[in-house]
Amino acid sequence: QQPMPAPHARGTKGEMDVLVWSGTFSHKYYGCDLPAIRCEAIVNMSPKSLANLLVDSNRVKEYNKMSIGRDDILVLQDDEMCVTKVVCGRSKPPMLGKILQLKTLLHMEELPGGSQNGYVVASRAVSHADDAEAAVDPKVIHSEMLMGLNIIRAVEGEPDRCVLINV
Repeated sequence: QQPMPAPHARGTKGEMDVLVWSGTFSHKYYGCDLPAIRCEAIVNMSPKSLANLLVDSNRVKEYNKMSIGRDDILVLQDDEMCVTKVVCGRSKPPMLGKILQLKTLLHMEELPGGSQNGYVVASRAVSHADDAEAAVDPKVIHSEMLMGLNIIRAVEGEPDRCVLINV
């Protein structure tokens, strides 16, 4: 894969647009009743900087104002080209009044062709057998994000910009 041309030139009206599509799954397997949502936007960061931001649990509050923290539970791999870990994130949405907790397997790697082309960050809900026996806290809602995918594509000729596609 090659870096992609900028969908909108820097400083143009469309540069700040976030495109959103939604639909449903056509299968009848687990999660088929959940909506599928795709978003796309230009981010004024290098692909590497954005990928590092998304996988760094200490920096979650920089992009998620509802977050009250995320902890790395188990780090399986952490190097320049690939990060794989299990994380537990907590957020407090204003209308919910409770803490929302998500346990996720998070994986980041370079797109084919190397970091100059971009990154993929995939996430999948996980649970541990011991979680079923854990004490129930009425102030915490255990939830799951079935699957998430972030594709971070480099913008041709603009090393400080990337296109983020989120599903």
